[in-house]
This record gives sequence, structure tokens and C-alpha cells, in this order.
Amino acid sequence: MGAVVVGVIGTLLGVLIGGALQQRQASRNRTWQREDSLIDAKRNSYSEYLRSISASYGQAVSGQRDRSEDGRLHAAMAEIEVLAGREVSEPARDLVNSVSEAHSMIAAGASVEEARVAEVDRRRYEVIELFKADLGLKTHP
Repeated sequence: MGAVVVGVIGTLLGVLIGGALQQRQASRNRTWQREDSLIDAKRNSYSEYLRSISASYGQAVSGQRDRSEDGRLHAAMAEIEVLAGREVSEPARDLVNSVSEAHSMIAAGASVEEARVAEVDRRRYEVIELFKADLGLKTHP
């Protein structure tokens, strides 16, 4: 009878420990899935943000600036503000303002000094590096 009790207790402990381990693994899986979903959402927002900047520049250079890309850029920026921390969203927001101003001037035919365009482009590359770091991608040294 003692061996049966020990066997039952051992079985119950095994079931409890196994159940606890399954719960822990399920919790880890849910956490990983949430993290993966967040990274995917950020990647999409970052890509749309950068695509919109490039398309806006193309519109500005062609003189056909209809501001459609500005709307897409601001929409992507709103997503970035929700998904990313302040260290990413603030420089990205500052760049939006600079890009809109520079592209408006280019489209209007105003002479935009080369240094100003280069500065906006340099800041765009800095934001790209912030995006990469936020996504856990390797950045250039």
C-alpha cells in the first residue's frame, strides 16, 4: 500500500510539474508572438515612412507635388509614434518637418542650397540607423 501511495504522489507531482512547464512555455510563446508582431508592425511603418520621403522628393523634383506623399508620411509617422519609443519617434518627427519644408521649396522652384539638401539627407540616414537599431538589425559602424 505504501508503494501505491508513493506512486500516486509521484504521478500527481509529475502531472503538476508538467502542467506548470506547459503553462510557462505557452506564456513564452505568446510573448514571442507579440514581440514578432510588434517588430513586423514597426518594419512596415518604417518602410512606409522612408518610401514616402523618397516619393515626396520625386514629386518635388518633377514639380508635380500634390502632397499625397505628405499624407502617407504623416500617417506612417503617427504609427511610429505609437509603436516606437521617444528616442526613435522624435528624430523621425523632426525629419518629417524638414523634409516637407525642403520638398515644398524644391517643388516651388526656389533655389535650395545644396548644403541644406545634404543636411536633410544626412538626417534621413541617421533615422534609418535608429530604425535598424530599434529592429535589432546590425548598423554600420
